[in-house]
Amino acid sequence: MPKVSVIVPVHNTEKYLQACVDSLTAQTLSDIEIVLVENCSTDDSLALCHSLAAAESRIKVLSIDKADLSTARNEGVKVATGEYIAFVDSDDTVLPTLCEENYNLAVQHDLGLVCFSLHKVYDNRADKYPYNNDGSIKIVSAKEMTTLNLTDISPAYVCSHLFKRTLFEQLSFPENIFYEDRASTFLFTAACGKGAVVNKSYYRYYCRDGSISRSFSWKHYRDFAFANLCRLEFINNSGLYAAEEMSLVASASADSFLRKLRHMLSKAKTTEQRDEALEWCRKLNLIPKGAHLPLKARLIRWYIERFIL
Repeated sequence: MPKVSVIVPVHNTEKYLQACVDSLTAQTLSDIEIVLVENCSTDDSLALCHSLAAAESRIKVLSIDKADLSTARNEGVKVATGEYIAFVDSDDTVLPTLCEENYNLAVQHDLGLVCFSLHKVYDNRADKYPYNNDGSIKIVSAKEMTTLNLTDISPAYVCSHLFKRTLFEQLSFPENIFYEDRASTFLFTAACGKGAVVNKSYYRYYCRDGSISRSFSWKHYRDFAFANLCRLEFINNSGLYAAEEMSLVASASADSFLRKLRHMLSKAKTTEQRDEALEWCRKLNLIPKGAHLPLKARLIRWYIERFIL
């Protein structure tokens, strides 16, 4: 059994895949496996996957017939054999010590999950909201890990976590949506037993023109709103938080939900889209009383309650 399985979904990233894989084969922890999950590429990504596997025995190639990031990750988990699992997008790169340092930390403290920082790399500007990169490490309870995730203090990205493989016996990533990590990583933190927050940027997250993170359509706004709705439902129904805690923990998700809901309403072009937006307007009661909302979010809520509902 390898110590870490690294799952890499591959979809039309022939241009970047070599650099991604090079950063993985250069890991200081040699006892890893790399699972390339090619999903419906129209470029030569699949051929490159097989070429890379022929040159490196630690690489497995899995090809699936559905172009969906979460599906690729879920299918990769099924064939992974590592004690812990990491996820790397095929157009990103990582530091050579990512696997070794985070695996050793997880084993030393019997952790279900490790969350580390990432560094966003943009085409034409610096990251406006960088995560802490001071190298500090904190071992925390599952509840504290979840709170840090839900309040956006720690990154919610799947790629900024090392997961114990047993977590996937009960959990998986939601398929067919964008922003699937925002809709799911808090479930993994809640189930982890205990975890660690590592303030070191092991991951280089490239925000390129045309990427999901820089695209804006009605579905993008809808899926981002859905992710925040999942968070609000969890905060209300999980039993993890007392009533007085909910207003603080829910504030970031409530703010984001209201902002994306406004875009859903303004950009709806079909009856179905508007009906779904109206349905979600009726879920404003999931925002706990006393939630700390900025002025813009409060105005959106007032407008929806006054003129939409």
